Amino acid sequence: MLYSFDGRLFRKRAISLLVFFPTTVFAEVSDKEPSLFFVWAVGVVAAVICFVSACFRKWLALALAVLPLLWFISFFMDIHSADVGPFLYAEQGLSYYIQSCLSLILFISGTVLGLFMKK
Repeated sequence: MLYSFDGRLFRKRAISLLVFFPTTVFAEVSDKEPSLFFVWAVGVVAAVICFVSACFRKWLALALAVLPLLWFISFFMDIHSADVGPFLYAEQGLSYYIQSCLSLILFISGTVLGLFMKK
């Protein structure tokens, strides 16, 4: 066998990495959250679907708005939680939160505009 795994050598290297390069240990939070492209895609697609469906039947728009609304609620509960929120803010910055809110506003305004449009 050319190389055998030595646990002691691995532990020494891991400890030295943790001591001299502590930023390598920093667990990323933003890779577990949806990207801004996905958040905008959900907002735009849901707004268009709810707007078009509201032009035909108002109850259909409200029925179709439930699923994206539940997604946005769970998304905002996740990014504003005490264990994820501060680390996500440190990684992504304020623009992630602002654009997430703008995507939600776009979805709500598309639905409301469709409900109050005249045929």
